[in-house]
Amino acid sequence: MTLSALLYASALSAAAALAAPSAIDASADAPLMASASFVYMAEPDPDPDAIVPLPSGDNATGEAERRLGVARAEAWFEGVTTLRARFEQIAPDGSLTTGDLALSRPGRARFAYDAPTPVLMVADGSTVAIADFDLETIDRAPIASTPLRHVLGAGPTLSESGAVTDAGHARGRLYVTLADPDGEEGGRLTLVFEDPDPALPAETLQLAGWYAVDAMGGLTEVLLSNVETGMRLEPRLFILDDEDVISERRRSRRR
Repeated sequence: MTLSALLYASALSAAAALAAPSAIDASADAPLMASASFVYMAEPDPDPDAIVPLPSGDNATGEAERRLGVARAEAWFEGVTTLRARFEQIAPDGSLTTGDLALSRPGRARFAYDAPTPVLMVADGSTVAIADFDLETIDRAPIASTPLRHVLGAGPTLSESGAVTDAGHARGRLYVTLADPDGEEGGRLTLVFEDPDPALPAETLQLAGWYAVDAMGGLTEVLLSNVETGMRLEPRLFILDDEDVISERRRSRRR
């Protein structure tokens, strides 16, 4: 499993491809991706009938709504220093993995997968490291070269990044879609926030999950639950070194 694949699967990041239900077309024309003239109504647990494009017209995503959506998401991120949640990740074949997510902005994240998935991903403020305990390997990449930079505040703000391709509301949710403005990273990421009343302050938003489409068109769905913000997180959570991998492998062999 490559570093970029796991980033699109987990990182929002935040992020980016283990992928999601194969019944959904995740090509460039798939309804997950919003365009300037369409709002796509994607559910957190999508199926072909639950993703419905709205034709352009009164309900179309206009530039004003796009700017409002980006501003709300940006304000929410700026107000969040720490976050903790459970996550469920659905692969293209429908298989499910689960785990614990921790964020500490700016620059730190931890995706700890439940057994039997032998994977841990940690962003330490400058790099993203992915450990495979079965292979006893750690792959690393700069945060600035991954989609995580948009979520962890490790780079320009959303509005300054040039990465936002669309944003809009549908069915009480705010969707913000990101892609590499330079075209060097394949794929795109759509953040999903619970936002039943856009007239309320941005702090009332709640991050519900995200969809990530990799360069090959694979779609990953990540759903968050038990989301908490503002707690103190142990700094050691965001450190991953070779000894961690060796120790975990030894523990697994003793089981």
